[in-house]
Amino acid sequence: MPDNHQVLDNVTHKDIKIDLDKCLEQERNQSFARVFPSEFRMLHTYFPLFFQKRADTGKFEAIAVFGFSEQQNLCVDKPEWRIENKPLTLRRQPFLIGFQTHEQNGVPMEEPVVFIDMHHPGVNRHRGTDIFLPQGGQSAYLTEAASTLNAIHVGHTQLTLLVDNLLKYQLLESVNITVTLDNGETRALNSLYTIHEENLASLDANALQVLHSQGHLQAIYCCVLSANNLSRLIDYQNAFNQPAGIGQ
Repeated sequence: MPDNHQVLDNVTHKDIKIDLDKCLEQERNQSFARVFPSEFRMLHTYFPLFFQKRADTGKFEAIAVFGFSEQQNLCVDKPEWRIENKPLTLRRQPFLIGFQTHEQNGVPMEEPVVFIDMHHPGVNRHRGTDIFLPQGGQSAYLTEAASTLNAIHVGHTQLTLLVDNLLKYQLLESVNITVTLDNGETRALNSLYTIHEENLASLDANALQVLHSQGHLQAIYCCVLSANNLSRLIDYQNAFNQPAGIGQ
């Protein structure tokens, strides 16, 4: 289905509601989500965090992994997520941040604006959470979504700076992960990148100070520690494989 992203306004979209159950159903089919450095500290206790190269640009992005198979989210158990917090890129659905050009003193300027994905399964006019109040003001739901979009907007710059340092100090290494389940089956996570711990341990005081001053050292260690959550995913997968397995 082609995209249908529209600039959000309280006239055109005054009756739009968001069906959160439909949003959850879509999230149930996502095996990973893009994440940003500002949320590493919160997310690293729940999900394995890795980096991957975007196929379209070749640039690195950070991701939280939810499952071992495509369209598998082991972190969602009907009727909700197993954890309280989830990545910003999921929390902002079905809204996006975009840019419109306008002139200021004769100079073209780009201004960030909120878009809504009208083809998102949660968007409808009959059931769910209102995004605008009857008088036209923003609902609490939309206000929170706008705050999330702003965090994502800032997060893109933060991620670029972090990746630049990871590459500068040779702190990324490719990794392919294979796990064996209780039933003897194997699952694999391929084409990922993780922190090169040997290179990290060999950094001199100056490099460590640079990373610390920019807030990147904490983000790096969050990624390292997050690998412990692979065992959590394995447990979820083993439980899912049982005859009376947990549903997705």
